[in-house]
Amino acid sequence: MLGAYVGTRTALRPVERMRAQAAAISQRNLHERVPVPPTGDVVARLATTLNETLARLETAAEQQRGFVADAAHELRSPIASLRAILEVANEHPERADWPQVSGTAIEETKRLQKLADDLLLVAKLDAEPRTNTQSVDLAELVRRQLAARVDEGPTLSFEAADSVLVTGDAGQLDRLVRNLVDNAIRHTRTMVAVSIEQLHGNVVLQVDDDGAGIPEPERERVFERFTRLDEARSRDAGGAGLGLAIAREIALRHHGTLTAAEAPSGGARFTLVLPQV
Repeated sequence: MLGAYVGTRTALRPVERMRAQAAAISQRNLHERVPVPPTGDVVARLATTLNETLARLETAAEQQRGFVADAAHELRSPIASLRAILEVANEHPERADWPQVSGTAIEETKRLQKLADDLLLVAKLDAEPRTNTQSVDLAELVRRQLAARVDEGPTLSFEAADSVLVTGDAGQLDRLVRNLVDNAIRHTRTMVAVSIEQLHGNVVLQVDDDGAGIPEPERERVFERFTRLDEARSRDAGGAGLGLAIAREIALRHHGTLTAAEAPSGGARFTLVLPQV
C-alpha cells in the first residue's frame, strides 16, 4: 500500500508542476509555458497541449492589443481635426466662415461614424463565428450598390444574369459588395466594371477599376486590418484600411475566397468566389 502511494505521488509530480506553472500564468505573462516532462507519455502530451493552447491565447492577446492601438490611432485623426476646426473658429468667431466650418465638421463627424461602424462590425465578426444563411440574390445586391453611386464620378458598368443566387447572410454579403465597390470608386480614374458569372459550381464576382493598381507583393497585405498602400491618399479619402479586411472575412465566413490581381485596364481586380446554390 505504501509503495503504491509513493509511486502515485512520484508519477503525479510532473502534473503538480504543470498545475503550479499554469496557475501562475496570467495575461501579463502569456509568453511562459508549462514544463514538458521528457517521458513521452500522456502527461507529456497534456503539457504539450497546454502549451499550444497558451500559444494561441498569446497570439489572440497580441492581436487584440494591436487592434486596440490601431483603432485608437485611427480615431485620433478625425477627432484632432474636428477639435482644431472648432477651436480656431471659436477663438475668432467674427472671422470664421461658419458655413465652411459646419460643413467640414459634418464631414469629420461622418468619418468618425464610418470608422465606428467598421470597428463595431469587426468586433461582431470576431465574436460571432456562425453566419445566418438564406438564399441571397448577389446580382440584386450589386445593382442596388451601383444605383446608389451613379453620381459619384466614374462610369459604372455591370454584366450578370438577372438573378444569381448564393447562400449566406444578406446583410454581410451586402456589406462585402459595398466595400468592394467603394474601394474601386475611391481608387479608379474613370471607370468601375462589375461582372458576375457562374463557373464550375461557383459564383464569381469581379470588380475592376482603371486606377494605379496594386503591386503584386502587396496583394495579400491589402486584406490585413488597417493596411494602407498610400497613407496620405487613403486617409484623405476617409479610408481606415478596414474595408477590404472586412470583405475578406465575410468571404471566408461564406466558404468563399477574395483575391486581388491586375485588371485588364491596368488597375486592380478583386475576385470573389462563392459556392453556387
